[in-house]
Amino acid sequence: MAARDSATTAPAGYPRHWEADVVASDGGVLHLRPIRPRDGPELVEFHARLSQQTRYLRYFGPYPEIPPKDLERFTVVDYHDHVAFVALLGHEIVAVGRYVRLGGGRTAEAAFVVRDDHQGRGIGSILLEHLAAAAQERGLERFVAEVLVQNHRMVRVFKEAGYQVSRTLAEGELHLEFDIDPTEQLLAVRNAREQAAEARGVHRVLHPSSVAVIGASTDPAKVGHAVLGNLLRANFTGPVYPVNAEARSVRGVRAYRSVTEIPDDVDLAVVA
Repeated sequence: MAARDSATTAPAGYPRHWEADVVASDGGVLHLRPIRPRDGPELVEFHARLSQQTRYLRYFGPYPEIPPKDLERFTVVDYHDHVAFVALLGHEIVAVGRYVRLGGGRTAEAAFVVRDDHQGRGIGSILLEHLAAAAQERGLERFVAEVLVQNHRMVRVFKEAGYQVSRTLAEGELHLEFDIDPTEQLLAVRNAREQAAEARGVHRVLHPSSVAVIGASTDPAKVGHAVLGNLLRANFTGPVYPVNAEARSVRGVRAYRSVTEIPDDVDLAVVA
């Protein structure tokens, strides 16, 4: 279970205080943490699910597979001069960001890549924010990044994050540089992004389009029976999915043995 390893399996020097649950721009929650050596198989799976275009923009070439030597370099970091974060949905890696200190100074090269089906959720900005915070803790002051000219999404992430980015163009590549010291503008952008994401998350709870009642009971004395009944009496217009391992239906509504058997997306799960 790579997502939530115990303290005994974490490598030496692992900065546990860098772990965080973060809210994407659509209100969804991800777990962000430093990478670990045992994340190799999940990283390979993550890489395999990137489109050819995304791999090309990130690695400046096809790069269809991660060679063993690169896999070790990507997953075995020192949490000081070389830092990498993974964004996890359950046990799946959906994004990776890293920085590498240049020449022992106060500048590091930063890069990140987000799985195609999770792009547009603000995950790149979140990774950049946490990379910058870790870099400052390690005495760094500035990030640089090499980006292909056609990688408009990457350039936009750096700008929208609130950093004052200087750009230099050479042979089809953009060289970006920016200080990571949190300015007032940067903090304002960060706060606005977090507030908007949290508002969307709350909206999904208060205005769900579908609800699953886990523990919906056929016993009128049980809470799960009452919750389902309240939803039905309130004329909720979306689908309601009772989850009961033993009953075929609850209050006349087809029941499912497990949430994994529900055929549609569920916005809100009520656990009774």
